Amino acid sequence: MSDWIEVRLENSQPSLDGLLTFDGEVVEVFGFNDVRSVRLPARLIEGAEVSFDKGLLSQPKVTVPGRNGCMGYTQAIDPSDELKPALEEFASAVTRAASRFGGGIS
Repeated sequence: MSDWIEVRLENSQPSLDGLLTFDGEVVEVFGFNDVRSVRLPARLIEGAEVSFDKGLLSQPKVTVPGRNGCMGYTQAIDPSDELKPALEEFASAVTRAASRFGGGIS
């Protein structure tokens, strides 16, 4: 099992704070002003992607595409520049784990 990865995304509105975790097997998402948490096993996802694009038609986000009928997950984010490397590491680790089970982001 991989090392634990945890990325806390703070927002100027504390109710919109969020937490992304990955233990090598399961992605978990908490917060983001949602009353439920989300669990996504690596066996049911393609991996993870993070985008920092901002503009009229784009917004920074974390996307965890599902496979085999799993719906996946997308969350808009507003990370500080200091958090961008941690988010990229998170996405890479999730994608590597998902590829062990046949997933893969193209």
